[in-house]
Amino acid sequence: MRRLRLVPLVLALLAPLALAGTAHAGGADPVRDLGTPLTSLTVMQGAVGHDPDGSDVLYAVPAGENAELNVVDVHSRTLKRAVPLPGAAGAWAITVASDGSVYVGSYSNAHLYRYTPADGTVTDLGQPIGGEQFLYGLSAGDDGSVYGGTYPHAHAFRYDPADGQVTDYGSLDDVQQYARSTAYDPDDRALFVGLATPKARLLRIDVDSGAVTELTPAGFGGTELSDLDYAGGKVFGNDHGQLVVFDAKTGNQLDFTDPSGATVDQFPLSARGVSPAHDGAVWFTTSTLHLVRYDLATDTLTDTGARVSRGAAIGYGWVDDPTGPALYGLAGNYSGGTFRFDPATNALTQWSSPLRYVPVPLMNVLPDPTDGTVLVDAFLNGTAGRYDPATGKTAAAPRLGQVEDWAWGDDGKVYFGIYPYGQLSVWDPHAPAGADNPRKLFALVDSDEQNRPVAVVPHGRRVYVGTTPGYGVYGGALSVYDLDTGELAVHRNIVPDQTVASLLPVGDAVWGGSSIDGGQGTEPKATEAKLFRYDPATGTRTAEYTPVPGAESITALTVGPDHDLWGLADGTVFVFDPDTHQVVRRIPVFTGGTGAQDGALVWRDGMLYGVSGGRLFVVDSLGGTARVLHSGGLLRLAPAADGTLYTLLQPAGSVDRTHLAAYTPPADACPSSDLRGTVWAGDVDSGVPNRFVGDGCTVTDRLPDPDANWPNHGSYVAAVTSSVDALVDNESVTPDEGDRIVAAAARSAVS
Repeated sequence: MRRLRLVPLVLALLAPLALAGTAHAGGADPVRDLGTPLTSLTVMQGAVGHDPDGSDVLYAVPAGENAELNVVDVHSRTLKRAVPLPGAAGAWAITVASDGSVYVGSYSNAHLYRYTPADGTVTDLGQPIGGEQFLYGLSAGDDGSVYGGTYPHAHAFRYDPADGQVTDYGSLDDVQQYARSTAYDPDDRALFVGLATPKARLLRIDVDSGAVTELTPAGFGGTELSDLDYAGGKVFGNDHGQLVVFDAKTGNQLDFTDPSGATVDQFPLSARGVSPAHDGAVWFTTSTLHLVRYDLATDTLTDTGARVSRGAAIGYGWVDDPTGPALYGLAGNYSGGTFRFDPATNALTQWSSPLRYVPVPLMNVLPDPTDGTVLVDAFLNGTAGRYDPATGKTAAAPRLGQVEDWAWGDDGKVYFGIYPYGQLSVWDPHAPAGADNPRKLFALVDSDEQNRPVAVVPHGRRVYVGTTPGYGVYGGALSVYDLDTGELAVHRNIVPDQTVASLLPVGDAVWGGSSIDGGQGTEPKATEAKLFRYDPATGTRTAEYTPVPGAESITALTVGPDHDLWGLADGTVFVFDPDTHQVVRRIPVFTGGTGAQDGALVWRDGMLYGVSGGRLFVVDSLGGTARVLHSGGLLRLAPAADGTLYTLLQPAGSVDRTHLAAYTPPADACPSSDLRGTVWAGDVDSGVPNRFVGDGCTVTDRLPDPDANWPNHGSYVAAVTSSVDALVDNESVTPDEGDRIVAAAARSAVS
């Protein structure tokens, strides 16, 4: 599940810089790599197979940097080997072919890998379909062949190991991006493909002729078809957590009998599909994690009474144990949970397999202002931790889910938004974790078709939330949650057809920035990002502007020392005067688009630091110039109380941002600079533009303090003259500017 246009780093990094050179191009990199703060175990799918030495094994690919295929002996419960999959960050697809080879479909490189149990080696077969990012739903065919689907162009394909050839069955939908699952029917040599979001489609492909037939039943209202399986002339699928069954020849949706005796056409399922067929039945775990048997002849469900407490079944296989055939499987994504089920006795045994933990892609960073530690969380997995800069160690924190954005509230709690539910939750990191900590406040996925809270901004006793729309739909929302009353107001399409990407409360208004993004699976309808003003008193948008024509996203907003609004629109910093409603300055940093979640701005005494397009940059607020300090691989920028700026780093040669990093701005000799736009001598404006002259000081900072105890007016003017001479000598001001500053001092009332 990719994040919504979350920093197209490749394009951004290839785009030419607006300013030549970067700070570390000719010297030491100012960004300090702090290493990997989080490792975790995330397994999307598993498979069961056999090694040539006769052992029965589980196969799984823990997601993370430098992903590896783990091979675990199910009887000794030991890790036999972990084989690298070069370039892979994880795998949504794995299957055992009819010849015993194991195939893995990876992301984000969308490669197909073949593991040969006989020698324990992996062969990288490359991209079966060029231009794809994910492989999904691998299924085994005849003669060692395998089938699969792709994202984002919804292809289906066949790989034949006999000649190494790939058959591309083409892109199966002009709009929908996910060919989420496949199932092979050996009886009729047919491949079933399930398409996902915003509408479920079931397609049948004749694998010899390539002919594609639509099998989706008329009136079928599902949103996705994932985890397809074929057994006994039936196609089993998962439609958003519901088991659905279709006739393999006609595509008709079948009714079946649930454990209560009721006739139904769907049943709650929490599993990566159903098990391989055995003795006329298949098995799966329900939403309550009960293991249920589906009788293929009678279309009847029977609850076995066994409960897989470690989580949903994510891979199965039959093993011929000494006591008879047993169903082995992986359960849950995050703990290596493993189970053995004996269908003769309904006995269930569970344990943890020793899968290898790996560094995980990081999503967010948030320093704790009370103790100097740094909160980090992982993409997809949802693992969170507390990094201690003093020790370099990370302590575990509650799993929060896939956090899209988070921020501290005035009450010392963290408010965070979770995908895919469009959910806002609250967490007190300084209190014990429990049933109400973290705690859900609301979710928008069902009520308002919102799924990613990309801007979470607590302000007083309200939390403002900007969201992206769900799959296949348009129109993000600005939502306002009252912490005292629990009242929620959702303003959908506050900028028509656009995501609300950034928010900034200022006085009695809230300013927002949009992104042209719609939900995943859509092409933007809008062409330019908007800056808008929202009135909390009336709940209405009162104004809208285009601060940077052609920019696709406004991802950060802040108030500058000049009291104007400073924002980040793709690679341009803009300054907007809220009184005159005019853009007073545009400062280019780099060229190229970004996305709804890519951008951060932090002030440090008149210098504006930012991260966007993978770059760390600094803007001189007085001079209006930008300088790139680090040229790629970064996401987020969050200030700590000690002045350190924390960010997330993609190390050289890696495919994900798995490292925490830090940047410390140079020491400031004038930590409370006079940032007025012109140079003042006492109470007189010289009209000379104020500017930074080194060590964090401005021209005005370098002048004598007019409030000092001067003996007389002449002594003050003499002191100003001396300071100006030094500024002229080092070319901080011109001689003419120096004369104007001295003249202003002479006209001042300082005495």
